[in-house]
Amino acid sequence: MVRLKEEPLRKLSFALFEAVGAPEDEAKIVSDILVDTSIHGVDSHGVRAIPGYIRGIQREPEAPRALVPGTPIKTLVDTPTTAMWDAGKGFGFVAGYKAMSTAIEKAKKYKMGSVGIKGTGHIGALYWYSYLAAKNNMIGLTLCRGGGHGVAPYGGVEGRLGVNPLCFSIPAGKYRPIILDMATTGVAMGHLLVMSIRGQSVPEGWLIKPDGTWATDPGDIRKREARPVGFGHPYSEYKGYGLSIIVEALAGAIGSGCSLDETGFGHTFTAIDPTGYCPLDEFTGRIDSMIDHLKSSKKRPGFDEILYSGEPEWREEDNRRKLGILVDDPFWEAIVKTAKELNVDIDGIMKDGYVKA
Repeated sequence: MVRLKEEPLRKLSFALFEAVGAPEDEAKIVSDILVDTSIHGVDSHGVRAIPGYIRGIQREPEAPRALVPGTPIKTLVDTPTTAMWDAGKGFGFVAGYKAMSTAIEKAKKYKMGSVGIKGTGHIGALYWYSYLAAKNNMIGLTLCRGGGHGVAPYGGVEGRLGVNPLCFSIPAGKYRPIILDMATTGVAMGHLLVMSIRGQSVPEGWLIKPDGTWATDPGDIRKREARPVGFGHPYSEYKGYGLSIIVEALAGAIGSGCSLDETGFGHTFTAIDPTGYCPLDEFTGRIDSMIDHLKSSKKRPGFDEILYSGEPEWREEDNRRKLGILVDDPFWEAIVKTAKELNVDIDGIMKDGYVKA
């Protein structure tokens, strides 16, 4: 692994996206989200994905998985509290940022706001958008019905659903926001790639083979020899499956189609102002009290501390801001290769960007 400094990495990402024609504002939004995600410890959805997005831009615009920077967002529906947009083949990151920002503005006026988007652009880690709401003292909810039909339903072995993650972010007072960002499968696809690169196996119950037996090699996904299933094994897989159906419906049927007839992504970004229910300080005070109550529990053997949802990532973010951002060697090598192919001066940009061990 290499450890990299935050600002040089932002500059490098920005330069790479500009080199393939991304407008300045879009290159900045995408770079900020990807680098923030790596700082937050979510390596599967951070800077390691840059070369993949670059390849998407380099495809012919008519190709099914092409990414076309600068694509205008079309407004299909707009009301005081809701909207539905078509982002087409534009950056999902850009549409997602604008959608949650719009939901927040609607919530400032009417206490709730929600914007749906459809399109083929991936938005990365959902936490970033929900956290945007929390930074505005609002509850944030992001739903994503994933492109493709790669996930098997409970009791089946053929793909019928997307990974379909969801994320809640809830502001607190003395604590940093509660964040629950999770796939409705055992783990997200990006995590499986990271595990494969690191030579790790997956537990039985995450991936199912065509014959109905469990796979433990995360590389089987890329070889199309296994499919993910809902989280929980074997007694509670139906719970992840049930949540996946709900996300498929709420982020799909509202405007982007469902997986049986649509291979793009569907998202909803919702902001809720807690002052529509009670004063903000009362709300955040109760959240703090709830977290205190959780942490007061007697601990199980092997546990030194009880953490709340999102706290491990907040701690990892603190570490990476001090010590640098970790990037696996194969992912960094792919970024370097991409930079050289695009004639981006990676040596100049990253001259002082490495953290020495």
